[in-house]
Amino acid sequence: MSEIRIVADKCTGCRQCLPACPYGAISMRAKKAFISADCVFCGACVPVCRFEAIELFTEAPAQEGAPASSGIWIFAEQSDGKVKPVVLELLGEARALARKKTNKITAIWLGPREPEQFRALIAQGADEVIAVADPRLAQRDELLYPQVLTRLVETYRPEIFLFGATGFGRSIAPRTASALDTGLTADCTRLDIDPQSGLLLQTRPAFGGNLLATILCRTRRPQMATVRPKVMRALPADFSRQGSVRLENLDISGLAGLEIKSARANKADSPGLDSAEIVVGVGRGIGSARQIALYRRLAAALGAGLAATRAVVDLGWLEYPHQVGQTGVTIAPKVYLAFGISGSVQHMAGLAESTHLIAVNKDENAPIFAAADERVRADCNEVAAALLKQISGESARE
Repeated sequence: MSEIRIVADKCTGCRQCLPACPYGAISMRAKKAFISADCVFCGACVPVCRFEAIELFTEAPAQEGAPASSGIWIFAEQSDGKVKPVVLELLGEARALARKKTNKITAIWLGPREPEQFRALIAQGADEVIAVADPRLAQRDELLYPQVLTRLVETYRPEIFLFGATGFGRSIAPRTASALDTGLTADCTRLDIDPQSGLLLQTRPAFGGNLLATILCRTRRPQMATVRPKVMRALPADFSRQGSVRLENLDISGLAGLEIKSARANKADSPGLDSAEIVVGVGRGIGSARQIALYRRLAAALGAGLAATRAVVDLGWLEYPHQVGQTGVTIAPKVYLAFGISGSVQHMAGLAESTHLIAVNKDENAPIFAAADERVRADCNEVAAALLKQISGESARE
């Protein structure tokens, strides 16, 4: 049974808690906060009260139906034998979770045997690496991988299983969760352990990014989540750490998979958004697809990545890998040059707080100006052309 109460001696009647409640369950009575029966014990009001006048108590839920499980698993997504950066971020977060609830951290590797990568995973926080190095896993197969992961989970029964919210992770995590008949929280931006129940608190943006929802999986295991890249920090590598590597000999010959006829890597025309220190972003305000060439050249001159809003991608001006935001990728460059971008909450959700934002827009009421560190009210194409000429002497015209 959960309980929430107002500590009358501490409540000052400041009313700050009223707008914090998404259910309208808080009102004022006799100059004190009052919580009605509409409260669902979400806890959104607790951190808002700087006087600590709101107390929330939740009992550990009965875990009927939750199988015995232990350990935190990280899917060690790799490409061409090299681990993805988001995996290292997840390992760093897993170490923080493990300090709150003692758990072994295991990295799950599917693909070619790479001893150097195994050592790197241990150095970055894994206590153990479980590797399945069957030749069929050399190419990332969105049908085969979930079947292998399901077998491993059924064998070892981890309590928590985390994936990076990459394109591949977003594909195989739901398939794995469905096969295991458990829940999955997608695109998390924060993870924590509830001190009372020991459950994984999985926080993600909801309602278009207007609020954060914290989700719990009470009776199914493992508790699964995908986590956005660039929202968590990797720990410094410590190659003195000791860990083990378990080579799992699974017979996967009878498992169905994709028949991959050929594979071709995309030729990037600029640094990857996940590693670029400078990113040039374009919105619908640039006017038309014909202007994309200008921004490609500007990004090349700056050694920058090229990003876009969802509107630009939906219009077909740029491909989906360039999309930044709630339905795209999260980036953390040192500098983000935003041209013709209005600044919707969905797009801004894809930017790390540490990013220095320079916004160029002729609309003085553009929401992005409220979040920008530097503001330029002008025609974005004219500014981009002048900047390109200043950097390289190149004409904006082809």
